[in-house]
Amino acid sequence: MQNTMNSVLASEQARQRREAEMLLAQEVERIMYEHQEQEGLHWKGTSIDLMEALHVAYDTGMIQDEWGVCLRFSTIVNRVCHVLHVTPPRNPYECASRGRRRKGMQQRTYLERYQLLMKRMNNPMWGKIGKE
Repeated sequence: MQNTMNSVLASEQARQRREAEMLLAQEVERIMYEHQEQEGLHWKGTSIDLMEALHVAYDTGMIQDEWGVCLRFSTIVNRVCHVLHVTPPRNPYECASRGRRRKGMQQRTYLERYQLLMKRMNNPMWGKIGKE
């Protein structure tokens, strides 16, 4: 009985995580294709959070070019950083990796925080995007 409950709980957590990853990828895709540098959008969070979010979106394989080819992580980083007026880090992979290595209540990963915010707002990533 306990194993069944644990299995159901783990399955539900995996479903929620996948849902968060897909929503995050959709948000990143909208930033890339529906917004321009001239709009004056700015990222108000840390570079590590942004790189972690972009890597989660990249890992879904949902962000593609006009021929249906998955974009490279560096392409996603450069485009989003351009739109959000952020200087791309020298090593975006390392920034994303640092974010995923966070542990504990005070240092949740971006995706964990994103999942919590999904319960309160429709597009959680936009909470860290402002306009000047």
